[in-house]
Amino acid sequence: TFEQEGWVPAKTLNGRDDPDHKALRAVFNDAFRPKKIEALDEEVRDLAYRLIDDFIEEGHCDWVRQFAVPLPLLIIGRQMGANPDDIWRIKEWTEAFFHRISLMQSEEEELQSVRKEIEAQHYFQPVFDKLRENPNDSLLSTLVNTVIEDWGRPLSDNELHAEMMADTFVGGSETTTNAISAGVKLLIENPLVWAQLKNDPDRYLKVFIEEVLRLESPVQSLMRATATEVTLSGVRIPAGSLINVRFGAANRDERRFDNPEQLDLERKQAGGHMAFGSGKHHCLGAPLARRELHWAFTALIDRIDTLSFASADSDITYHPHYLLRAMKSLPISFTARVQ
Repeated sequence: TFEQEGWVPAKTLNGRDDPDHKALRAVFNDAFRPKKIEALDEEVRDLAYRLIDDFIEEGHCDWVRQFAVPLPLLIIGRQMGANPDDIWRIKEWTEAFFHRISLMQSEEEELQSVRKEIEAQHYFQPVFDKLRENPNDSLLSTLVNTVIEDWGRPLSDNELHAEMMADTFVGGSETTTNAISAGVKLLIENPLVWAQLKNDPDRYLKVFIEEVLRLESPVQSLMRATATEVTLSGVRIPAGSLINVRFGAANRDERRFDNPEQLDLERKQAGGHMAFGSGKHHCLGAPLARRELHWAFTALIDRIDTLSFASADSDITYHPHYLLRAMKSLPISFTARVQ
């Protein structure tokens, strides 16, 4: 279907080994360099406050739909040349992609997801073409126009379409959405932590963000192939084996973390988790994600006093997925903080 109606997705950055990975990573490192992330900080802050102010007087909201989805999606969407009015179309496309890689779809469902991804390809192809003619300072322009030194060429359309879904929109919005959603759920479940955070955000906010990432692990796992034979816990894994690396399990390993099931604002080395992976494949969007989480919870602290689930029998449901942990919705009630 991709071949007949769209562009066959190429290997993404996350699925490449060196030397291709190193060569392509250099382009992404430039697109996500610290100065570009710093330049987005004011935009992220203003958007976080605007989103909360849009529903603050109502005393309730669906935190996922009204805040956790639009914050990172609008930020990365602007950098990827998307029209802000198309946010929910893009959300539909990114969900199609992440459901397709969920390992839990029927053939018919997978075909429906592929067709949604092809819609996205035809939406973004004119954006690529325009940026080739008129480059700008956006992240996407860097990806479209940078010549990869070792390849002697920029990314092809097939490669760009693959990266748009996997490493920019899903990697740059879905995962942050999941962390923002999980953070509020944890605060409602841990009212003493919410009180500590409100009373001294300068002291506790950074650790809280890392604890959310550790406990909830928005990316629960990824598939990997063993480069060499290895023995783990007495089990021999041959070279070339397909394995599932469970970041969520590592982040609750009692050999690494004391009381791993506890949300602890005094935890030492709170950032020593695997939520963003590690090594050469460490998530390059981690700095942007942390800034989005910082402003999401800063705005929450500044604007909201009390938090609760919208109903006492609140039953939070998650999308069926083998790799990601994503809430479908999070209805909450709250009282506004006196300004």
